[in-house]
Amino acid sequence: MRDILLACMVVLLLAQGLIGALSLSALNRLVSDNTAERVGLMARQTSAQIQTGLDLGKPLPQFFGLSQLLADLQVRVPDMLGASVVLADGRVIATLAQAPTPGPLLDLLSSGPQRSATVQRREGKALQLALPLGEGGGRITGALVLQVQAGNAGDSALLLENLRVLAVTTLGAALLLVLTFRYGLPLHRVAAASKARMVAPLLVLLLAQGLYAAYTIQTFRDVWVSVSRDNTRMLGEGLRHDLNRVLGYGIEPERLAGVERPMMRLARSFPLIKELQLQDADGRVLVRADAKGLLPGLADADIASENILVFPLQAAGTGPVLARLDVMLDQDLIAAGVRERIMDAATVAVVALVAAIELLLLLTLLMDRAFAVRKQTATGETQGLDDLSGVGQVVRPVMFGFLFALALPLSFLPILARTLLPDGGNGPAAEFLMALPIAAEMGCGLMTALLAGRLTDRRGWQTPVLAGVLVSVLGNLACAGVDTLPGLVLARGLVGLGYGLAWMGLQGFIVTRSPAAYRGRNMATVIAGLFAGHLSGAAVGAMLMQQLGFAAVFYIGAALLCLPLVGVLTLMWPYRQLSAQAVSSRAGKSWTALRRLLLTRDFGLLLLGCVIPFSIAQVGLLTYALPLYLEAYGATASSVGRVLMLYGLFVIYIGPYMGRVADQSASKKHWIVAGGLIGSAGLLSLYFASGLLAAAAAVVLLALASCFAGGAQAAYMLDLKAVQDYGAAGATSVMRAADKFGQMLGPLLVGGLFASMGISGGLVVTGGIYLIATLAFLVFAPGLRQRPQAAVAPVL
Repeated sequence: MRDILLACMVVLLLAQGLIGALSLSALNRLVSDNTAERVGLMARQTSAQIQTGLDLGKPLPQFFGLSQLLADLQVRVPDMLGASVVLADGRVIATLAQAPTPGPLLDLLSSGPQRSATVQRREGKALQLALPLGEGGGRITGALVLQVQAGNAGDSALLLENLRVLAVTTLGAALLLVLTFRYGLPLHRVAAASKARMVAPLLVLLLAQGLYAAYTIQTFRDVWVSVSRDNTRMLGEGLRHDLNRVLGYGIEPERLAGVERPMMRLARSFPLIKELQLQDADGRVLVRADAKGLLPGLADADIASENILVFPLQAAGTGPVLARLDVMLDQDLIAAGVRERIMDAATVAVVALVAAIELLLLLTLLMDRAFAVRKQTATGETQGLDDLSGVGQVVRPVMFGFLFALALPLSFLPILARTLLPDGGNGPAAEFLMALPIAAEMGCGLMTALLAGRLTDRRGWQTPVLAGVLVSVLGNLACAGVDTLPGLVLARGLVGLGYGLAWMGLQGFIVTRSPAAYRGRNMATVIAGLFAGHLSGAAVGAMLMQQLGFAAVFYIGAALLCLPLVGVLTLMWPYRQLSAQAVSSRAGKSWTALRRLLLTRDFGLLLLGCVIPFSIAQVGLLTYALPLYLEAYGATASSVGRVLMLYGLFVIYIGPYMGRVADQSASKKHWIVAGGLIGSAGLLSLYFASGLLAAAAAVVLLALASCFAGGAQAAYMLDLKAVQDYGAAGATSVMRAADKFGQMLGPLLVGGLFASMGISGGLVVTGGIYLIATLAFLVFAPGLRQRPQAAVAPVL
């Protein structure tokens, strides 16, 4: 009981550490973004003055008064460390204090998707920004670059308070765990495989993470609202200063001519400003303006008082109040921003919870093994556990750890590839070149998936798994050391070779070790571990990249790959002996045998009617079409990421349950067909509805299609006589290779359809192809209607 309690404590600390690291990273990023927004707003006034001179024909190298403009900017931005005005080739025209090195910022300006936008980067504890300057035609001829402190004392206090709340919730959860195992869970209940030993720690963990997540969500909301109001107040102070100076000339507020123009410019500079009003001392509205210009009529009475900032106006800033300037914030945009920050914090909590649940599942597996009975050979060697119905739970933590390590760099691979291009990503083939590392990884994974099946049939699952993990380690180390795009492509190809070997070896373990009646659920359990690792690994990798840089992420990934290796040598090693089925299938395979397998009415139609169409729809929608589709409807990148998360969450938590239900069904074909109908309906629904909710519904339906058909496909395929003759593991590798082929074909097919008939039309045609393929499988493929098989373990 002591060991179990200590293990639960370790899981609690790891889970709380993960959610704390992700939350603090996200909060740090929010603070940096808020600082960049504030400084950018102030610096934009200076860049606008310079740009006005350029528009009037004054060359930037001959622009006089730049030093004074930089000095005025430092007065308005107290935390500015330095600034300079530079030409596009990096030559410095004017500089002040600790100006940043312009080269990296100029590269970001020239390679960014929006070359007229402000760019930012972190350099140690400083935040650097660059605002473009041009001479017309969209050509950047120079930039205003500046460096500011990344945070202030208030920001540090905010982070420390967040850490205190994390520590308190963790200590409280630890105490609750001690009380639960001391008084609520006697040893005999733990040994009897009671659900309470999983449910109790899970509830404690949910309570701890829920309390901390609620605090983080409130913090995100308060920080964003406070900074938005502060930014608006600083901009309003600038206009107030100008109006006070004009009133100091003796001009009455009622006689201010053209005052709507600076009011309009202020509203344009900050989207949260809905309108501005100039009122006299008695409260009568003299002028109303928004970003479009002068407004007629009365003011909007529905704006809450907390969303109105009042600036008293005085002659030269002294004396009685002559008028006032009211800046009214857009309540709808504030509400939308608050919702976005809440969703950001909730996303962090969900990612951390996914990883925490995987750790608890590993702990439950270890408890099962501690109390289970093992089989032994005549010489006393351990061969595994008596109950093989849950071997998917043995593989799941290994798959989770493997994908967690491999997914660390997935969020920034295209960005890294762009930095290695000699033209900074401005060439005509830049998009194609940036995709090469991922394409190489997928192609190499396809090749070794075929090889891994043969290795599994001939030498057991452990050979491709161990080889795949070691090759992946070498691939990550190679990625950390490359400094050219061809080198990165080759290194990612090496990672892909390792991924294909290990992934297919782990599936071969399920094929050769799982009883036939449990193959569907076990395969679905392993796929759930894959998506859980992918989901949480990509989030952690993005955080690490922001803090440590590209190379460190690859080194960390290589180190973390040792964990699944330990899992293989501890959790899976007792099952390393070949089963009788695997031994009997050692006969050499030839291309003729492979061709006969592919041309069968059952296996061939399974690939053409189900596996490949689903992969085309899956990758075509999730990785290619969805970002473009949602961008057309104004969705943010974070919204796209959350919609993609829905797919992973359904596969992780609904997939294993559906796999168990499919295992109990007499006909696996019906589940495969149901999955195809559901998935195609999701794509076809985009013809009748559009927007973010419609896209989310399509993704959920495609995820349900994967849940319905994922486990049933493996069970259906392994019951085929042609597969049994060819070799179960070898046929499984062929099916997964077809899956990879569909994933490679998906973006090309969907992209071609987009070019010819638009985004919605292309998705609908893709759904139609998926539907036709499913119906063809329904009509022509054999049903193989059988009674559910008994839970007979493979012969050892």
